[in-house]
Amino acid sequence: MDTSELTDLERSEAWGGEIRVNLVRLVAIVLFYGRHLIEVMLSPAGSAVRGRYHLAVTMLVVVWTFECVVLHRWLTQRIYADWMKFAAVLWDAVMITCLCAIAGGARTPLVLLYFPLIVSGTLRMSLRLVYVTTAAAMLGYLFLLGFYAWYLVGFHKYYATPELRIPRSEEAIYLLAMLAMLVSGAFAAQSVRKMRRMAHRRASIQSPEPEAT
Repeated sequence: MDTSELTDLERSEAWGGEIRVNLVRLVAIVLFYGRHLIEVMLSPAGSAVRGRYHLAVTMLVVVWTFECVVLHRWLTQRIYADWMKFAAVLWDAVMITCLCAIAGGARTPLVLLYFPLIVSGTLRMSLRLVYVTTAAAMLGYLFLLGFYAWYLVGFHKYYATPELRIPRSEEAIYLLAMLAMLVSGAFAAQSVRKMRRMAHRRASIQSPEPEAT
């Protein structure tokens, strides 16, 4: 169900959840970039974290922070349209995918950011959003797998050079990661269903139906 189908109580909770997600998003960006700057300052001049990588990360952080600022301004003015939550999670999925691609593809530990992205859908009280977020995370992960094999290594070189191929054991781990994302999405959807049932129950208690005369 989308926001238009929510009760006033559920819509208020969804708006509050969007604010909390945006705050966590901003704190996470600040912590990540702070750690990155420390790594850059402590690394030698020819380190891989300097130069193009540092510039790419900085540009991505600036764009991502701009999203946080714009979204915060809208939310504090009580502007919360249906499309906003979908645009926010899709933009987050794109930013996470770009960040992982910059860091080297599907092998970077930053792919773990897809799991908080899936869980964040529960705070918006929308089943459809949970489905979209789970699909976006899984598609982003698949893109990273192809990005490594077909772009970083090269399509023909990857299949012609056994040493550069991803081992079967590692492919099994990637498959498990995909299944874990799917299971996380299923659990998140069940959480939304339970929260909405509780909200309906609370609304019915606070606003009992008038007795028939």
